[in-house]
Amino acid sequence: MSTVLRESSGSPSGSAVSSDNLLFDLPEADVILRSCDSFEFRVLKSYILHSSPILCEKVLTSPDPQFNATTITSKSELRLDAASLPVIQLPDTGVIILSLLSYIYHVPPIVPATIDQVMELLSVAQRYKMDVVLTRIRSHIAQQDPPLIREETALQVYSLAQRCGLREEMLQAARSTLALSPLTIDGLEDKLDMMPGACLYELWKYHERVKSNLAQALCEFRTSHAQTLLGNSACESLTASRIPTWLDSFIENIGRDPAFLDLTRFHLALSTHVQSPQSRGKGGCVSCAYIHHKTIRAFWAALTAVANGGITKAEPTLLVVEERAGSGGHATSSREFTSSLKPSPPSMADVILQSADLVNFRVHRSALVASSPFFDAMFSLPQPPNGETVDGLPVVHLSENAEILNSLISMLYPVTPAIPDTDDNILALIAATEKYDMVAVRSSIRAEVSRRGLLAPKGVEAFRVHAVACSKRLYPEMAITARLTLDYPMTFEYLGEALRSYEGWALRDLVNFRQRCSDQLDICIQSFLDYRKGPSKIWVGCPAPAPFLRSSQCKNNDPGFLATWLQNLLWKLEPPLVGAPAIQTLNPCQFRKEYLEALQEHVKQKDCHFCTRVHTMQGEAFCAEIEKGMVQARNIVYSFLEGIQ
Repeated sequence: MSTVLRESSGSPSGSAVSSDNLLFDLPEADVILRSCDSFEFRVLKSYILHSSPILCEKVLTSPDPQFNATTITSKSELRLDAASLPVIQLPDTGVIILSLLSYIYHVPPIVPATIDQVMELLSVAQRYKMDVVLTRIRSHIAQQDPPLIREETALQVYSLAQRCGLREEMLQAARSTLALSPLTIDGLEDKLDMMPGACLYELWKYHERVKSNLAQALCEFRTSHAQTLLGNSACESLTASRIPTWLDSFIENIGRDPAFLDLTRFHLALSTHVQSPQSRGKGGCVSCAYIHHKTIRAFWAALTAVANGGITKAEPTLLVVEERAGSGGHATSSREFTSSLKPSPPSMADVILQSADLVNFRVHRSALVASSPFFDAMFSLPQPPNGETVDGLPVVHLSENAEILNSLISMLYPVTPAIPDTDDNILALIAATEKYDMVAVRSSIRAEVSRRGLLAPKGVEAFRVHAVACSKRLYPEMAITARLTLDYPMTFEYLGEALRSYEGWALRDLVNFRQRCSDQLDICIQSFLDYRKGPSKIWVGCPAPAPFLRSSQCKNNDPGFLATWLQNLLWKLEPPLVGAPAIQTLNPCQFRKEYLEALQEHVKQKDCHFCTRVHTMQGEAFCAEIEKGMVQARNIVYSFLEGIQ
């Protein structure tokens, strides 16, 4: 029987299994492998037994004909088809199984069409402990052109290798990402959604270790070995170690940016030095121009050996993803919760809500039904006759912990709302109202949080809380916390461990949001720097000399100029980079203070009556207008939907 695997919509050409390339419908087959997408492969059991100890010990030799299909380490379901062949259900797709079998049997190997599928194939071979097959796959992939791991695919392969636990591919991909150095969050742009923040943070730490190792190793090379390899140089600009200054700078740059470890860049640096008019006049540096090619070859070989040694020592970390334990730990018995909530007498309660940490809350079914369509639908269904009860009351198990559940229930009764005191629990409470479709309750919680001034993290905590809000898809909180991050730099150094909390799409959307805020602020500042037509024209006429005139002023014989102290203040507000510390100038609350300090210093030094008069008459309105523009820059729409699949 031949099986056809239909090509799924959107899959790359050549990635599907069909009757034309299905090679494993063997007449002498004694077992059937069935994929998770219901495609069958008739194969010889002996090949599978010899290829994988996992399949051999845990599946094929199992005396019990019934085994669980979800994991290969447990008993899988075994049944006979019409031809009386045992059927083994595997958790892998037909594409992956076909490719895997092509490396087990002596047939032309089939490489999957996409990078994701190739990495999945390697992961499956590793999971089944097919060491020989895994080596064969890697050897075949290494011969592909273009190679699987290259500069354009390095980030994607690194992320997939981390997810699949493929150490060898992770090491190679991490090394390839050094060509992307320097690694910055805003510099990655649309590549951020390729990997979660935890992987990105580990990659950045790897880059930092590489640069540290390179700086140390190359420093010793510059001072001890470089001159020996080059010999005595007649270059007019030599370091204390007697090597040309240009070469010393080039080697030092490799320590700062590993991408400089490139022979083309080396020859470019040499050519630039040789042709420089500063090098022995117009003729350039003759000494460096005639360095023998064998000397250059030997020097480069020694330099790359030292650099590669430093890079190899900085091995990246393979992440181990651990399943988070439940918030309630390992409690073995239920208990009642004592809180500020004053429910009606227990005799009037008709249902018990039990938290994840086994705390019981006696509540009224009517209160739940009135506030939540979720509970309304649940209680309208017939209840199981043998359901769990406590004191004759039915028990409903919920996934929230006691603190969150207590806060949620407090919103259903005429008592003081028990709003959590931590940002994480506030977000968890709002997420619970989303889950149970409590629209009115959710609005009340958000209003109470706003009234109390809660959910206002500062510093790096603003980024972490924003990441949590994104993970829970709480859109208003995502926007609120995104704006709070504007007061702080978005760099690897600043975010640190908080970067682990982010999903890739959330990082990308935050970078885009900050960039749009920065662009809007720049438009605002440029309008105030326009002293002819902009609001700042009121400051033209300050008698203090201008240290700098724009070219347009000189060309048009424009005698006027913006007051120098104000011009310097506005330049200070211009945001050069998304991730730079200068993004902090987006906070309009700081402007008026800096404005008054700059004005007072100017008046004190120059005894300027003109600026004093302008400030007295129009200064308040001027500050209000620029603050309004800065606030508008912060309040642009936070476009989060584009990052959610």
